[in-house]
Amino acid sequence: MIVVPVAVIAASAVTVLLTSVSAGSSQDRIELIKTGLTVGAGTGGVVALVLTGRRQWATEHDSAERRLTALYLQAVEQLGSGKSAIRHGGLYALERVAQDNPAQRQTVVNVLCAYLRNPYALPVAPGPRRLGAPRRPKAGELPLRARVPVPVPSPSGVAAAEAWQEREVRLTAQHILAQHLRPGEDADRPLDTFWPGIDLDLARATLIDFDLSGARVRTARFGGATFDGRTDFSGTKFDGEAWFSRTRFAGEARFANAEFGGAVVFEEMIFDGYADFAGARFGQFSVFGGVVFAGQARFDDVTFGRDFLFGEAEFAHGVPPSLARRGRTGSREGDR
Repeated sequence: MIVVPVAVIAASAVTVLLTSVSAGSSQDRIELIKTGLTVGAGTGGVVALVLTGRRQWATEHDSAERRLTALYLQAVEQLGSGKSAIRHGGLYALERVAQDNPAQRQTVVNVLCAYLRNPYALPVAPGPRRLGAPRRPKAGELPLRARVPVPVPSPSGVAAAEAWQEREVRLTAQHILAQHLRPGEDADRPLDTFWPGIDLDLARATLIDFDLSGARVRTARFGGATFDGRTDFSGTKFDGEAWFSRTRFAGEARFANAEFGGAVVFEEMIFDGYADFAGARFGQFSVFGGVVFAGQARFDDVTFGRDFLFGEAEFAHGVPPSLARRGRTGSREGDR
């Protein structure tokens, strides 16, 4: 690969020099030949340097890929540890992998979401007991009251301590997701920590004080998830579809000024506390079918897109005036 091209270049250089430069003596011809050979040798050196550089790049690239794979596998293995400190370390290791390797960010987010989708029983602090599954209605009860949950016993001893430790690990995973899904105040110049074009799959996950305010995601799936504590999607922008079917917000839920670029589905779900959708913008198709608003619901200055549906939705404190004026169903033409 080197010798043949170098020989050809050297011969060509000698031939060109002998034919184009007039040499008065044999000594001059020898000098021209030396010059041609020097050109050929220099070309060979350049070619050899290029090939060496490519070989070194390939070696370093393979080494970097091996280190990345090893770090990724080690971090995933740490997430399965029985010690919360090691699980914390695994989460931060995955965050580092994703931050330094943009091509791996969606994969790392998928791992974090899979971790949060693992079954988890919420610990209960001393005081009022948390709410469990909705009880069956008694004869003559209203449908809304039939969905009011009943208290469940709280764990104790070692199980309670482990549950609290796991709670902290889950809060760390949620914090990592939220931190890297926020572009910052200037959308044209996002933060270096922002990971664009991310899909979230947190279906059936148990999320605690989940704060994704000011974030931007491509698509999001929260079907069957349980949101414990205060949930905040204020100012969050969903570029694509967002699914909240059969979810439960056990505390306050804020969607103020949220933007939904694609279809959004809130269906057969419960808002136990205050639900704030003031200023939210729905781009295409939005469904609130079978939703129970057990607390106050706010829909001031909401912008609906092409179609919206509130079929069989229940409002414990009455239908918000802004929705009452629109009716339970509508379209863009109907809003006009």
